[in-house]
Amino acid sequence: MTIGLDLGSTQFRCLRRQGPRLIGRACAAACLTLADTPAHRRLLERDAVRYVECDDQLLIVGEAALEWSRLLGIPVTPLLPDGRLSVSDPLSQDLIELILEATVPMASVLGELCCLTVPGELMPADAGPEREFLLPLIRRRGYRAMTIGQGFAVVLAELGQSRYCGVGISLGASQCEFALAHSGREIARCTIPWGASDLPAAVAGDEEPHEAHPLLTDFLVELLLEAGERIDQHDGFRVLSQPVSLACAGGLTAIRGFEQILQQAWRRAAWPIRLRSIHLASDRVYTVARGCLIQATLEAEAAALKSAA
Repeated sequence: MTIGLDLGSTQFRCLRRQGPRLIGRACAAACLTLADTPAHRRLLERDAVRYVECDDQLLIVGEAALEWSRLLGIPVTPLLPDGRLSVSDPLSQDLIELILEATVPMASVLGELCCLTVPGELMPADAGPEREFLLPLIRRRGYRAMTIGQGFAVVLAELGQSRYCGVGISLGASQCEFALAHSGREIARCTIPWGASDLPAAVAGDEEPHEAHPLLTDFLVELLLEAGERIDQHDGFRVLSQPVSLACAGGLTAIRGFEQILQQAWRRAAWPIRLRSIHLASDRVYTVARGCLIQATLEAEAAALKSAA
């Protein structure tokens, strides 16, 4: 068995195959802090909500934290603010480990392959506190870990009919990633440390007010201009066969009319490539995890063929 794991800055998502079915798990990377009072304990125990006791406080983590935040009107605390690990906060690290254990099942066979994305990572395979903390946790659960970028995962998940060739864009909460791929191989990557959380709530929200569209369009134009300049500096566009397909995933894509907004932003940014088509991910939650699962499956199959040769 192989698994795909999308470690986002706001939510962890795991996808694995069980027989003919795909099984997904998702857990928010957030914590809600309540005063340790008899009233709070009674409320949580009545609803069988698990919590952690710490310094006269009750800590709720994961999806339950989001639910009780809405019920009580208390904001949650992100455990990976801007996708970054708080290296000086051992409590948040302990809570992240709990969330990871709730998301990722133990490997059924030691050494199974887990392909994952690393939150907050601006360059591929760069050493950093997030990678150094998270990868050993994956290995402790019995997996062999490999990493890919979110943009490339979008290509794998959405551009199979284009033979995994084209541009993948992941619009995350704290950062956005662009990947250029040819025949299932990533040839260029660019990560911009801006995300949906930098937009006004009215723009990223579900209500989609008409006046928010120019703000979202301008945001996408700036992203495309910045990414295009960085990719062009390394001659990334030259190796793409044109016209190209573009796949885009992320919470912002759920906004009604997003495809037209993206097309308008694309024209304004004027990347030096011709566009064949735009594919918006139909599954906002598991697209990146599905791309990770595809990569893990391909790697496992290649390893099996090599061993049999």
